[in-house]
Amino acid sequence: MQSADQIWASIKASLFEKGCLNEVQLRSGASEGELVELEAQLGVPLPDLLRQLLKIHDGQDGAGFLFGSQMLSATEILRKWQGWREIEADGMNEHCAEFMASSPGGVVKPMYTNARWIPLTHDGGGNHMGLDFDPDIGGAEGQMIAFGADEDTKYLLASTFAEFAEKAVAWIRHARWDGENLESPTDDGFAPPAILRTAGGA
Repeated sequence: MQSADQIWASIKASLFEKGCLNEVQLRSGASEGELVELEAQLGVPLPDLLRQLLKIHDGQDGAGFLFGSQMLSATEILRKWQGWREIEADGMNEHCAEFMASSPGGVVKPMYTNARWIPLTHDGGGNHMGLDFDPDIGGAEGQMIAFGADEDTKYLLASTFAEFAEKAVAWIRHARWDGENLESPTDDGFAPPAILRTAGGA
């Protein structure tokens, strides 16, 4: 497994080669105190690799480089998570229960939202890739999933955050910059991105 330093070096080298390193607007690193506070608010420990990545660059402000989505900062992770708690309090799990599904079945709990789903990215439309600390019977705690406003089917993206990071590095390496967005020639416009579908057999 690559270290956080190696992962960021690979990502930034690819973005520089494509001419879009400045456009993604990587933020300066989060402090240990900020991450401790985030974990306390969320009630879960973040994977060590994620903590180390956030200490180097605390998310971004520009064009999304994680499969077309923005990487959230520690502050934004908490803000998005709190927003979902408000939605949960409004009874959306009950209202949407009949429409929810998991791919593959039995891996992600078929819910609209869950307090133990931690958003790490956002696409500007209320959808996320994030950590799942409350998997269904066939899943694993800490797996990466897709969830959000448009994600009636909750997709397994990777068994661990480290696996997700490895796939992200590969996706960025092969993606193309069109002047505004990073796009992969292997993606077909359907979620999740092609490189992440092997985790769930989608």
